[in-house]
Amino acid sequence: MSDLVAATGMNRAGLYAAFGSKHQLYITALGRYREDTEPELRSITHRALDRKESERLDAPRAVADLLDVVARHSKEGGFVVRAAVELADDPATMRRVQEAWTELERDLAAILARAVERGEMDAETDHEQLARTVLVFIQGALVLGHADEDEHRLADAAAGLVALLAAYRPSATADEIRSQAADDALLNES
Repeated sequence: MSDLVAATGMNRAGLYAAFGSKHQLYITALGRYREDTEPELRSITHRALDRKESERLDAPRAVADLLDVVARHSKEGGFVVRAAVELADDPATMRRVQEAWTELERDLAAILARAVERGEMDAETDHEQLARTVLVFIQGALVLGHADEDEHRLADAAAGLVALLAAYRPSATADEIRSQAADDALLNES
């Protein structure tokens, strides 16, 4: 509270009058943090999903862009992750944390589902499970980016996740292989 009094110029009574309690102040701060950080993540999602049919979606690139934002915010401490760890037994906090996770997972699943629909990812891809995997990676990345002195570790892990997603690209179909074989045969005959 003394930090807030110093930062806001309000006295303790004024802070309590404005927010009601330390807990409500914390919940308000958590909401504000989400309002400040999530629009950037959402804009990446919307950019990916709003691509024209003729444009490549490139889900691994969209996830890499999300990871860049996460890496930047990890230095601030990952307020949502800290809230989940420190106040896991507080229903009001966990409701907001769960909302943040659910929204991010939903956005990731939408990007991956669209990539599957467009044939950019293997048709057998379980986009919901993969979205959950990326979500868990992102939450871990927020912790690692905040606490780890080795900046390369997070960058290397993010590159590994993007490579993992790229591995879900469909392999050549039998028709494509036969077509290529016929073209090669024609070249060999001439």
